[in-house]
Amino acid sequence: MKLYLLLLFACFSLSALRAQDFRLVDAREDKLLIEHQLRETAFQYRTFQQQDWIDFSQSHAVTLLSEAAPCLPRFSESLVIPDRGQTQLIVEYDAYYDIADARVLPSKGNLKRNTDPETIPYTFGAAYGTDAFFPGKLAETSSPFLARDTRGITVTFYPYQYNPVTQVLRVYTNLRVRLATNQKEKGMNENRFAHPASNNPLIQNLFLNGNKHAKYTPLGEAGTMLVICPDAYQEAIQPFVQWKTQKGIAVSVVSTAETGTTDAGIKAWMQNYYSTHPDLLYVLLVGDHADIPAHSYGITSDNEELWSDSYYAQLAGSDYYPEVFVGRFSGNAAQIATMVTRTLEYEKNPAPGNWMTKAIGLGSGEGAGFGDDGEPDWQHLRNIRSKLMNFSYSDVYEFYDGSRGGSDVNGNPNAAVIVPAINDGVGLFNYCGHGDINLCVTGNFTSSNIANATNNGKYPFVVSVACNNGTFTLGSCISEVWLREMNADTPAGAIAACGSSILMSWAPPMQTQDEMAELISEAYPSNRKSTLGGLFYNSQMSMLEKYPEEEGIEVIQTWVFFGDPSVEFRNRETAELTVTHPNLVPPATTSLQAYCNVEGAVLALTQNEVLLGKSIVENGLVSFTFPALISEAPLLVTGTKQNYRSYQGNITVGTLNTALSVYPNPASAVLNIDFLPEGEQSQISLVDFSGKTVRKILVSGTAMSHTELQTQGIATGIYQLIIQTGSAEYIRKVVIL
Repeated sequence: MKLYLLLLFACFSLSALRAQDFRLVDAREDKLLIEHQLRETAFQYRTFQQQDWIDFSQSHAVTLLSEAAPCLPRFSESLVIPDRGQTQLIVEYDAYYDIADARVLPSKGNLKRNTDPETIPYTFGAAYGTDAFFPGKLAETSSPFLARDTRGITVTFYPYQYNPVTQVLRVYTNLRVRLATNQKEKGMNENRFAHPASNNPLIQNLFLNGNKHAKYTPLGEAGTMLVICPDAYQEAIQPFVQWKTQKGIAVSVVSTAETGTTDAGIKAWMQNYYSTHPDLLYVLLVGDHADIPAHSYGITSDNEELWSDSYYAQLAGSDYYPEVFVGRFSGNAAQIATMVTRTLEYEKNPAPGNWMTKAIGLGSGEGAGFGDDGEPDWQHLRNIRSKLMNFSYSDVYEFYDGSRGGSDVNGNPNAAVIVPAINDGVGLFNYCGHGDINLCVTGNFTSSNIANATNNGKYPFVVSVACNNGTFTLGSCISEVWLREMNADTPAGAIAACGSSILMSWAPPMQTQDEMAELISEAYPSNRKSTLGGLFYNSQMSMLEKYPEEEGIEVIQTWVFFGDPSVEFRNRETAELTVTHPNLVPPATTSLQAYCNVEGAVLALTQNEVLLGKSIVENGLVSFTFPALISEAPLLVTGTKQNYRSYQGNITVGTLNTALSVYPNPASAVLNIDFLPEGEQSQISLVDFSGKTVRKILVSGTAMSHTELQTQGIATGIYQLIIQTGSAEYIRKVVIL
């Protein structure tokens, strides 16, 4: 109990910066108390029927979307609650004041993006004829939900109450909610997984009262991977599995012959797997809808089917919060091979240049007063541009409908200006506007334009806030085309693409794009995300917290992620990773060390495609410990870090007399020397180019020798390392820093 309280208060400082309207007053495990202090914002008015009406959609980020009911602000925050028990809400307040003769416009409802909000008339429903305050409730909670091994709940406050008959707007300036949990009564979505002290990369920035665990790994996204793949695509996916293993991700590949081929059967298999593999974080579905079916949540009022891949991410509880990051390689064997090749190129050896520090913002001119934060699409994308440009981006193209000033040229954009920007190279492509299965309406940008792209080696992450850009169950959609594209027999297109399988909501997905911009620009120093899946799914959870009702649920259900969720996103120009290690180790070795010039890089050690260990570079060093080697197959050292070119180098396992390893080279503090002596005593000398010996060591014995030569105090420069052993002499050039 005491540890839990300490963690809650320790995490409050970060959350306070993120949600300054909320304050954690009491963090007792079974009786939380949070306070919402209203930051009053000047009203914005709209003339309607020759009168001025308060339009909260222009002044507040999130409003009630109940069609024909008063459009009032709402504020939401999530809390960690005990693993078990039934929750009870008690609302308190200090005071309120009334504003007389107030007219508040109604909401137009949760419109889809195939509709321009300005074309929808205001209608006044039953609430406007009822002499009572709307919405009546001052606060409410969502159903408890599970985010991996943490149970949470979202509290929504309604500090503005409106009586349309008396035209009184009542404002509560200080609302408090007591959230009590009776652990003796059975509650919804109780946490029965109980994965002790496991990393929870999904929730670090979600809860006001933090999380239950004391530590996160520095990367924040460490976990294993599950690849679900039909037998027909096993050969195509093998190089992908090999690379992921080499870089340190433990991968399990399972055939649909084992999981089954129905959505319910596959998910049941995954839930059983997750219960025994709590470190599972990445899931890749290999194949199209016919191979691994998307799940249907039913038919919408627009007569659309709610097709979902995120269904496979929800492995605990009956809520919509994901436990894992799910992506899909959608296509036939040849197309999947293209996706594999592109992924390996992007992670291992990206194209040179600063293309990854450029982005595109393509947006409509619609949505003013109705989009998230009350923004039209173009303004939303311009605000994202500012965040990216203030971070590390060298340019963000502004392609907006209309003439918006800034870098946006007059008139509407078209494919003739969009395609050259793609071909020149961008690392991020945000779209926000109307769409169809193979079309972004703004710019009339289509799948055919992608098919003509020549951006080989320069692959953007495409995030589309538009209708039907991810409807892959009825044929090929534009998001699939992004990943299938080839030019001159090598990959072009995108590294990943996110598109909706249905007519998309207007405002909620804009919050996902906003949060993704915050994460890409590292706005939360203790909550950095580097993988595509980490960026997208954490941003989706931010959206669901802000829009916890049906409009948010529908977005998280139907926004499909095409690509590998474990790919590390590139948002800075590629730097070089220098790794040094022994060139040879004897049989039966149980440990070795490697050196790297970049703190926080990940080094992994494999043999015969089996992961022997991985570790994060600290103080320039990584130490590997593993069972005694029984094979003389070479060891492979792989080094990776976001925005760096990957490193791979072999270590020979054997006892050749010519064996000699000298590392790190250059050296700044110590030079490691491994060799096999030919006599009883060997001499190691470090000689400068004038012939002067600056260090000399005598080594006794005939067994494989590991010797450390201290280099502190030696002048910077180039030296010869001379090893005299028996009748042999070895000479190596070394650099001392």
